[in-house]
Amino acid sequence: MFSLGSLLLPPATTAQVLDRVEIIETPTAAEIHIVFNTRALYLRHTPSEKGDLIRVFLNFPDLDRSERFARELAASPPSDLIPKFTVTFPDQGTNGLSIQFAKPVRFRVSQRDIRSSSRIVISVKLDRPALPLPLPPEVEVRPSTPPDETGPKQSFDIPPFPPGMNVETYAGDLMKLGHKALIAGENEQALGIFNALLNLPPNKQSQGAQEWIGVARQRSGEYVKAKAEYELYLKLYPEGEGAVKIRQRLAALQEAINQLAQSKTVRPTRKIDETRVYGSVYQYYYGGYSQTKITDKVANSTTNINNQDQSLLQSAFDVTGRYRKDEYDNKLVVRGTQAYNLLATSDARRNISRLRALYYEHSSQDSYLVRVGRQPGNSGGVLDFRFDGAWVRYTAVPQFLNVNLLAGQPRQFSLSSNYVPDDPRNFRADLNRYFYGANVDIGPIGQAWSGNLYYFNQMVNGVVDRRAVGTELRYAANGRNAFSLIDYDVSYKVLNVAMLNGTWVTEGTTYTLLADHRRIPYLQTTNALFGTPNAQLEQINTTNESLLRDQAKAVTATSDLFLAGVLHAVSKDWQLGGDFRYNRISGTGQTNCLVILPGTSQLFLNPNAQTDAACSLQAQPGSGNILTYTAQAIGANFPFESTTFVANASYITSPAYRGQSLTLNFLARLGQQLQFDTFVLLYHQKDSFDVELYRMTPTVRIGYRFFDSWTFETSGGVEKTLTDSSTQKDSTLREFFFFGLRWDFS
Repeated sequence: MFSLGSLLLPPATTAQVLDRVEIIETPTAAEIHIVFNTRALYLRHTPSEKGDLIRVFLNFPDLDRSERFARELAASPPSDLIPKFTVTFPDQGTNGLSIQFAKPVRFRVSQRDIRSSSRIVISVKLDRPALPLPLPPEVEVRPSTPPDETGPKQSFDIPPFPPGMNVETYAGDLMKLGHKALIAGENEQALGIFNALLNLPPNKQSQGAQEWIGVARQRSGEYVKAKAEYELYLKLYPEGEGAVKIRQRLAALQEAINQLAQSKTVRPTRKIDETRVYGSVYQYYYGGYSQTKITDKVANSTTNINNQDQSLLQSAFDVTGRYRKDEYDNKLVVRGTQAYNLLATSDARRNISRLRALYYEHSSQDSYLVRVGRQPGNSGGVLDFRFDGAWVRYTAVPQFLNVNLLAGQPRQFSLSSNYVPDDPRNFRADLNRYFYGANVDIGPIGQAWSGNLYYFNQMVNGVVDRRAVGTELRYAANGRNAFSLIDYDVSYKVLNVAMLNGTWVTEGTTYTLLADHRRIPYLQTTNALFGTPNAQLEQINTTNESLLRDQAKAVTATSDLFLAGVLHAVSKDWQLGGDFRYNRISGTGQTNCLVILPGTSQLFLNPNAQTDAACSLQAQPGSGNILTYTAQAIGANFPFESTTFVANASYITSPAYRGQSLTLNFLARLGQQLQFDTFVLLYHQKDSFDVELYRMTPTVRIGYRFFDSWTFETSGGVEKTLTDSSTQKDSTLREFFFFGLRWDFS
């Protein structure tokens, strides 16, 4: 399903950002979960709610913004619910992704789970209704005239309560707005409006609002909740004509609910006996050549350098075998990549194979799940993005309470510069470093709230590496999505993470907010060995524990990040938006020289070491306040039909430099088979030493899909870079390209 290739840099020096794609069914939608291995912050997307190509724009606060991400692809798992799709990251030169469907779908985009990883969720609306229960005739609310689909859509956002306005007047306005939302079929919006009305002090509209919120829930298919609203009405207002009408409606609703329950019990269970193998295999070749001219202004000399800087063959596979029988589901998942670098100077870097996943999963619907092997992490306190071990989930209360147990060995740690993460040769069980933990998933509560509580303990050679408790809290309703995380290390008594992220989607406008404070990297005892030459995990033991803990705290910095963004649809085809980002990373203190005692595994402070010794870590200054301002324009069907245009302009200011960038992107499609993507980047930077950098990068990419499951892609571009200082002037022209073939099978 996935493959990894780099447009400009070999994969050996770049991390895999995209992890996996999953499809999860809900009563009214099929959710596409696109999971990343790092924090990916949702900014905006286009088009707003319907189309066959979705482009999602993201921000990656933990990754170097100047580094070009390796190219990664994912094909859709087999599904009878939604059309086939392909996920591409990055989307041309942007930090976003694109999802290409075989035919147009109605969708909604949201963000969930921002820890050390993230997931973007595309909820695709299903054509079939969630429940077949009809509404009683008196509850049907029909528009008097058909809506004008060509005109502007009416907004049902709840207006603010103006200072000085009478409560009765405001309540009357909300009642009118709620009725209009029901007439337009916007039941979720109507629920929010009537809830707001009922939260006001008692007024003339309170009784009617209690009735109509029951109607809104009944029209939304929330029949049990509608019954509760009607019963509350009768408790509050037991007399009068309204009470008679509600009793009749309640009786009809109860009879219909009983009929539905009876039909479910007598309906024969659909037998499932299915075996499928699906996934992707592909291979790409990446090449690059550069010509550099270096002019020494002092010596008045010129040096020319020509070289081939990239020649890489990248292969990847992602295969899932699935067997389902009745309520049981079995999966065997294998993912891997292989990169052959023809320019590498050592065998360790020339041929690199990475085993991304190898696990077996067995589950029973609404009962339990067991997964064993190399698998993704990023939940329940696991900070490394994959581990070798086991995860067991038991459903104590269906669709409300899950208990999870997990244990294993992190697979993303080494102190050796020659170490290759995920190399099958490192698939061993030495258990120098292992973890175990427990957590519970709670919710949904009130159809909107859910959360997680966890305990996590990670050990290395009998020494506590990380011991944390944490909680996640999520809210999703009426276009509002929020996620918060607290991770506290009870061993070090420090706050590892405190963050809040949210999006608010109103009619035509999307707001995004993030506030984040965290340790980088996460505080762990093994951080202490980063500056110690030839150190291995074996050097961590109880004798060195106190020394290592002090060292780990000294070399671990903190990061503060704040981001706010907005995107507004100014017309049917155009969206304008922007965001502001504040980022600051603290400095670290000077640390002493750690030395391994000859013939032992003990570490000690070298009393004779100078502060500039090779094994000491000097105090590192903080980044200072980095401010980034970005404006964006997105146009559909511009300049031609079936063309998307995206323009980004950014201004970055920091104590070290000031930079400006402009990107222009045109994506044109000729049917479902052929796609052209052009991208131009203009960048200028001037640092605190008056060194100026200019860069221009035009790129063209072509993709052609044939036989429904095969895709040929090719891309080429040039990058012109000019660096000018008082003593030296450098000019580089780089040519780069790739081409390859992918097969998606199911």
